[in-house]
Amino acid sequence: MVASTQSFRDEHERLLEHVEHIRQAAVEMPELDEAGREQLLGRIQGFLHETLIPHAEAEERVLYPAVGEILGHAEATAPMVHDHLVIKEHAAALAATEPDDVARRQELLYGLYALIVAHFRKEEELYLPLIERDPKRAKLLIEEMAGEHVH
Repeated sequence: MVASTQSFRDEHERLLEHVEHIRQAAVEMPELDEAGREQLLGRIQGFLHETLIPHAEAEERVLYPAVGEILGHAEATAPMVHDHLVIKEHAAALAATEPDDVARRQELLYGLYALIVAHFRKEEELYLPLIERDPKRAKLLIEEMAGEHVH
């Protein structure tokens, strides 16, 4: 049954490689000069706004309504949408940090890492098994998600 959602799981795996860079950036932050910190944060912000957030928005348009239908209530996925909101808030807070506030940047980077990893696990371990019960529908949903955003 997992075959119907394998491309979604594969995308998460690719995204998690970048998410690991967020954790690594937090580790490296104190060792970098200001220019290095700004360059690193620019790459992370690019990933968040150009890749991760569009993925999250596609989930909200396609995956979550289907899961809500399966669970019998449209608002059943509200906690996952809230995760997306908190991730966006952390990204905005990170963008607003002062270049010399290394401790705050590390805090936000580690927070983003933890939020994203936990969120992905919830999707893969709780939501995907629900939609995999109907492999044909799952395949259509995953294909629609793929068409919703650029990988």
